[in-house]
Amino acid sequence: MAYRSSPQARLEALLTAAATGTITLALLVGMPYVLWRATGVPWPDRIGSWRGLGEWLEQPVTDPLMVDLLAMVGWVCWAAFAWSLLTEAAWYALHLPHLLRDRTAHRTHLETLPVQRALAALCIGTLALAVISLWRPPAANAHQHTPADGARTHITVPAPAHAGPTKDEPNPTRAARSTQARGVEYTVAQGDTLWDIAETHLDDPLKWPRIYALNKNRIQADGQRLTDPDHLTPGWQLTIPATSSPNPPQPTPHPAPTKPSAPPTPTAPPLADPAPGHRAEHDTTSRATRDHTTSHTRPGPAAISVGTASMIGITTAAGLLAALRFFRFYQNRSRRPSLDAQPPPLSPVIENAVAAAREAALPRPTTADPDRLITRRTPPQPPQPAATVTIGTANASEISLDALAGGCSWTGPGAEAAARALLIGILTAAERLRPQTPRVRGLLAHDLRDLLLPGLPPDFSALTSAEDLNDAIRHAEEHLLAHARHHQDTQEAAHGTLPATTNSPGEPTGPGTLVLLTEPNTAQSSYLTALASRAPHGALIVLALGDLPGTAAWRIASDGTVHQQTDEGNRASTLQLFHLTSQAGQDVLDMLLTAHDERPRTRKVPGARAAAAPPQHPAEDTDRDPEDDPLPAPPQHANPVKARETNQNKPVRLNVLGPVTLYAHGNTEPVGLGLRGEVREFLALLAAHPAGLIADDIARHLRLSEDPDQSAKELKNLRRAVRRALRSATGYSKAEFIQLHGELHKLHAGLIETDLAAFTEALHHAAAAPDGSARLTALHHAVDLYHGPFAHGGDYPWCDSIRESLANKAVDVVAHIAHHAEHTGTRQDADAALDRLEKAIGLNPTHELLYQHAIRLHQAAGRHDTARHTLDLLARNLKEFGLKPDPATRALLTARPRSAHLG
Repeated sequence: MAYRSSPQARLEALLTAAATGTITLALLVGMPYVLWRATGVPWPDRIGSWRGLGEWLEQPVTDPLMVDLLAMVGWVCWAAFAWSLLTEAAWYALHLPHLLRDRTAHRTHLETLPVQRALAALCIGTLALAVISLWRPPAANAHQHTPADGARTHITVPAPAHAGPTKDEPNPTRAARSTQARGVEYTVAQGDTLWDIAETHLDDPLKWPRIYALNKNRIQADGQRLTDPDHLTPGWQLTIPATSSPNPPQPTPHPAPTKPSAPPTPTAPPLADPAPGHRAEHDTTSRATRDHTTSHTRPGPAAISVGTASMIGITTAAGLLAALRFFRFYQNRSRRPSLDAQPPPLSPVIENAVAAAREAALPRPTTADPDRLITRRTPPQPPQPAATVTIGTANASEISLDALAGGCSWTGPGAEAAARALLIGILTAAERLRPQTPRVRGLLAHDLRDLLLPGLPPDFSALTSAEDLNDAIRHAEEHLLAHARHHQDTQEAAHGTLPATTNSPGEPTGPGTLVLLTEPNTAQSSYLTALASRAPHGALIVLALGDLPGTAAWRIASDGTVHQQTDEGNRASTLQLFHLTSQAGQDVLDMLLTAHDERPRTRKVPGARAAAAPPQHPAEDTDRDPEDDPLPAPPQHANPVKARETNQNKPVRLNVLGPVTLYAHGNTEPVGLGLRGEVREFLALLAAHPAGLIADDIARHLRLSEDPDQSAKELKNLRRAVRRALRSATGYSKAEFIQLHGELHKLHAGLIETDLAAFTEALHHAAAAPDGSARLTALHHAVDLYHGPFAHGGDYPWCDSIRESLANKAVDVVAHIAHHAEHTGTRQDADAALDRLEKAIGLNPTHELLYQHAIRLHQAAGRHDTARHTLDLLARNLKEFGLKPDPATRALLTARPRSAHLG
């Protein structure tokens, strides 16, 4: 039960202790008394030897005999229960100091016990907690305020007891203490609710989830935690986030943390002059300066959430990004050109991982920009070096595979998910080194392979499967022998006995590291332990899914949290392992198989969420300021300027196929050249989603501040910048170029046209053309509209899939034009198609389909040397990725040309 400062709480604790003690005593003493009174001692008095016991067992089964047998079973069960009670009593007595600090240790201990001991642990543990609640003295800051005037309880800001968390302090305590340094402390009074506290101190009761999120992991003075937002215990200390109101409560609160889970830099007491390394955590008068400063002092996340119950590291995400180029190459090689078919979308797991990796690779500003319109959220941390495999995070940093040196055994509900993430980490590390040799390899038995990654080939990339555990041990021994030979050769080369071997740049200088993942058995446990302990550093790591004596024992929760099992019991650790569900692991494996030209099983990938339908009457944009004064009416040109060749019909044309540029009607020169990069990205995002995007999706794509109020202001700044620039360029002083339908943002279809919409419309016309001539005209029009990759030159992590999809559509259009020239066209059509192919190859230098059409056209025209040079160009471009042209492409040089069609 929860600790309270009132006599009623102590009475409840007393009643709980009495009830639990009575139940335990009844089970311990009452059960043998009932058995003795009902059946007596089940052992027959006349049996005095083993022979007598045998004769008694040979008697016919009678009712008295059955009663004696049942009584004996009852006595055995009671003895087992009594032994469990004694064992649990000893455990709770040994861990009493830990229970005083953290009451959740009781629940954690119950989760680790088998069913036969859970009842005994529940009785002893409940009794121990009740006694602790009676014995524990009231905490100094856990008093109940009773103001005479009926006002709310005052807020106090206690100074930290020390500058920062200790080394062995649990992670939740560190998180709570770090939030105290940047918030204000509130002592819960009788009858308080989160709704009332938010209404009083944040001026908005709907902000109560902020208080809950900031305090849910904090251990209170009574050892409990805030797990239910509807239950508050008087005396608890809550951290209230800072308020932006003009009259904040005294003393001045510190700024609210944007990510409570990330451990900030420790701070000094508020009255002390902060040290230079700690100044970023203190209040500043400028929000922009504070946001910029903290973005440099607070590290970004190292773990990436990729779906429900799945988390990987930024290093693994970087490996998936490296594999994506091979995935798309082989996907394009096997894809047939189509004008209306949409390519299958990437799995959400891959999308999230790739987006995080691209965001981590963006250049980081070194100086503050006083004119910026938005504040980007803190990007993820840079990934570890290419050959590194990471297993989890601790203190907001990735932990490498070296943490498992000397052997380790994983148990618990999260062991399989963590092992699956480790295998994916080994595979993605190999992708970052490709086409070089992987430096970390994995070895596991085929039954364990089928359990963790079903569908994985026996030997794929950096993973090798063995027939059984004995075969895996043999492979591990061979690997250790190879390490020993390499070490000996290195020593002899250093002394001049052998000539030194030269490795190509980037190639490993030895056999690398082997990770042996296994399920140990009794017969091989000692041998596995010896392998783990005697293997040289960096040569072999033995990881057991199960108990392996002599190695570090980790119990892994379903969320990846690690508890190190020692002789004194489970000890909480700050390490959280990466973990993947079976479905998430299958999504990643399918992508990696395609990246190696393997064919994964066919699955239907869920599509993207459909956009909400806009209301009938758009709302007025009310975010105006005095600077948005009406401009002069649009000028009436007596002699209108000749329109551009793109046949612009609306006041503004937005081009996103190529660099993002704006044109005003009647002006051949681009406008808005002074627009900032974030404004151009905002326009490109809306152009890519003509049906509109809600504010939350825009903030996510543009990586805006995680504070909803701040991101709303920044969206307003972006709309205002677009409005000013386009009103000035067009003369439309009242126009709203970005429509708002509640939270839905979209380009005004009556004022802005885009080349992307025209390109899409041309594709529709080509697909629905009634004859070949109309189809060819629409295809050429679509190619003329495609001036380059989507938003070319912009480092926008959100546009990668859009850019690839549009590039594939442009390639399909050129392929259809070339196909027409090959079969039914004239020499003029062939030359025009070759011109289109040359430009498309310049934009897509590894797209093999374009080269195939070019080779066939050159062959048909009798230019065999040019056809061979085209194949050589493809080979050179693919060699950079360690790839080779498809045999079907090479066979085109020996195929019979179709020169009869070109005349």
